[in-house]
Amino acid sequence: MRARRPLVDQVSGELRQAGAVAVVGPTGFGKSAVLDAVCAGWQSSGDPVVRLSSAPADAHLPYVPLVDLFTVCPADVSGDLPDVQRSTIDWVLRRVTGPPPDPAILRVTVLSCLQTWGRRARLLLAADDMHWWGPDSLDVFGFAARRSRGSVSLLAALRPDGPLPHDVLGGDAVEIAVPALTPHESAAVVRSFGIPLRTAARIHTATGGNPRLVSDIAAGLARAGATAVLDVQPLAPHARKALRAWLAGLAAPVHWVLLLAALAADPSLDAVRRAAGPSADAALADAEAAGLIRVAGTVCFPAPVVRECLLAESSGEAVRQAHLALAAAASEDDDRVWHEASALSAAEIPARLVPGLADAATAAREGGDHTRAAEFGLLAGGRASGARHDLLIAAARDAEAAGRFDLACTALEQLDRRRAVPTARAQARLAVADAAGRGAAVAERMAARALSEALAADDPALASAAHLRLARSLGANRGYHAEALTHARSAAELAERAGDAAIHSFALALTARIEQVRGSPGQAELLRRALATGTPAGAGRTPGEPRRVGVAFALLDDRLDEAGRLLDEMRPPDCPADRLWVLSRAVRIHAHRGEGQLAREEAHRLLALTRDLGTSPGPPWYAAAVAELAGGTLEQALAYADLGLTASQEDEDTVFAAHCLHLSGMTRLLLRDAGGALADLLRVRDLVQDLGIADPAEVRYDADLAEALVAAGDLPAALRTVSDARSRAEELGRRGVLASLDRAEALCHAAAGDHASAEELVGRALRTFERLGYPLQCGRVLLAYSSVEQRHRRPARARELRAAADAVFRRAGAPLWEPEPNRVRSSPAGLTDAERRIAELVTEGRGNRDIAAALYVSVKTVEAALTRIYRKLGVRSRVQLTALVQKSAHPERR
Repeated sequence: MRARRPLVDQVSGELRQAGAVAVVGPTGFGKSAVLDAVCAGWQSSGDPVVRLSSAPADAHLPYVPLVDLFTVCPADVSGDLPDVQRSTIDWVLRRVTGPPPDPAILRVTVLSCLQTWGRRARLLLAADDMHWWGPDSLDVFGFAARRSRGSVSLLAALRPDGPLPHDVLGGDAVEIAVPALTPHESAAVVRSFGIPLRTAARIHTATGGNPRLVSDIAAGLARAGATAVLDVQPLAPHARKALRAWLAGLAAPVHWVLLLAALAADPSLDAVRRAAGPSADAALADAEAAGLIRVAGTVCFPAPVVRECLLAESSGEAVRQAHLALAAAASEDDDRVWHEASALSAAEIPARLVPGLADAATAAREGGDHTRAAEFGLLAGGRASGARHDLLIAAARDAEAAGRFDLACTALEQLDRRRAVPTARAQARLAVADAAGRGAAVAERMAARALSEALAADDPALASAAHLRLARSLGANRGYHAEALTHARSAAELAERAGDAAIHSFALALTARIEQVRGSPGQAELLRRALATGTPAGAGRTPGEPRRVGVAFALLDDRLDEAGRLLDEMRPPDCPADRLWVLSRAVRIHAHRGEGQLAREEAHRLLALTRDLGTSPGPPWYAAAVAELAGGTLEQALAYADLGLTASQEDEDTVFAAHCLHLSGMTRLLLRDAGGALADLLRVRDLVQDLGIADPAEVRYDADLAEALVAAGDLPAALRTVSDARSRAEELGRRGVLASLDRAEALCHAAAGDHASAEELVGRALRTFERLGYPLQCGRVLLAYSSVEQRHRRPARARELRAAADAVFRRAGAPLWEPEPNRVRSSPAGLTDAERRIAELVTEGRGNRDIAAALYVSVKTVEAALTRIYRKLGVRSRVQLTALVQKSAHPERR
């Protein structure tokens, strides 16, 4: 119930205030779990709780919920009731036989029981599964509940299609809707089963956040294992038990209208009504009340997995009849052809329908509806006789353009089953690899097989395209730059041989990008050659597209205006994969410019699109963390960075794992968690070295690592870090990196007591960032300048600089890049951050070796720091230091 804690707290609070609360939500939304948690909290205070419930199997038994009440009713309560009421209780509990009691007497008996018990204790009456209660039980309960308010607290779990809250609890009862799980809550549930974050997003989309379905599917996938097939494995079978129970209770007209809506090519309300006939409106209303569909201009399934299960559980004949009904009711020729073909098996379909399906696919493609085009193409390719591989290849490409990994895989499976020629299978594999991103492993596996097939067919253009995908994945995701460079150069050679100018320009651009990451200067000329070729329409999805590389180069060179201009040239993006890329870069540009609100808006769009597509969430989480630093909170930025790190590691995306770790370390540094920051940033250093990334602008961690080392008290290591990075940054002309290193070096000099050098460096850093147009970095430099002045014992000047920094962050709508005052732990005055942290660890009973390990410094550094701490505070032992630190943390104890 961790994900539902805010809801449980809300229900508990309203229950204390109002005395009667109805928790309302569709089947599977966790109403019973909420009641469980609220009742547990009530009982923990020593107060009694009575749970009333029923089930379908009890439908033939009268007054079953009242059995729960009378069974636990204390003897001293029932003993105070009149004889006739005690006899009524005996009848309900089957202690006596005979005719049923008068309903009026039964109502009064329940009311008397509740009022008498309520005068003796703080009683909570919780009614669950009320949609299964018989009318007699509802009548008696409602009568007593409405009249016992004030004596008893009342809690009920209701479905939208069940009894009304005011009938059950009274007109002034508080009604609280149980919402679907948020994407974050779904991810928390799914992750508890060891399922990757990318699959968590897919499960959330498929279930609409229905808690029961999320949990059932995650548990089923965990039992099935085989994480390699999670992207294409059907989810409905893992939720079949719950879905069968929900669908089984539907009347035949409701089941029929749901089947029509599930199959409809045109799911508009009018189309479903025409196919369903006169009973449509009533059936749709019942299905919507049950939470299975949402009806507006169209009929849609909030949890698409319900649609999957409905189709899987329906007989072939029922599906056939539904398609025929939809064909007869269709107002568009394409829809009619679709349903006519779908109603027939491959052996039954007349040849005349295949050209119509192919034409419909072409029309959908030209109209920009690539999902529809892929579906028509798959149907045509599956029904066509002979080797019509072209239909399936086109379907795979349409699926890729729509970001529909599942449809691209279906096209590939059909080609594999038909033993299509190698070039056909290779083209489909490249479409699967490009279908909006599924991690490095999937892309490389598909591209490698496509390359083998293209080479076997002696198709240089196709082989060039496969080399290009391998270069992109190996370089950008895994950091295998030598291998990536080999593939990029091979792509260029083969494209030139094939006379494919576009692919050749893409290969040149990707070669320039890989060489730049490796720290090779002078790649701008190669990029200019690639850009000069131009980019044909629809080619933006190809890895290495020159404008994408141009944006990357501009960002590395701190040319924000040029990066924005190149990005604008790519708008509007042609397909979901392009939208993902453009949104992620737009987030970075807005964040660099100090446009925090715009960055967050773009990040929210990016995360929503990622969930819809089921793509790798590591890079989007990273972008969301960047946006939070620019316009949200430091704590949320850290949470997003941690999610991005987990997702990137799951997808074997080592490069973005390094980016997320850097952002995590930087944010921890801003929050004054020096130990955590240093741990993260040292891991980044190791990753960057392992990846062979030589350009310090690629992952800008060096200055942050130096600051963390200063905070840990290791000045020599901090200065070495600055010196090493500065030489590389000067060689490549990385002005932003050099300004960050100036800031970090200033803190080194300030810690060493060289305030003149420190002031000169922060002044230079501030001027550089102002010229480059980085307002948030200016704010960070001002905070560093304030720290320098504080060390120089100029408190007034330090306060002035901090106020200037605060103004910069406020203008940008960004959080101040330091912790809130209530987050900073009190400690004796006069200590540096590093000394303060060491003093805190001493009070925890840590020895010098433990402290050194926790802060990633040497034992000698700890010993030297303790000597300074003792001298500054006038203490001579760890005992005296501990006492002084504890006094500072709890001044009220003095």
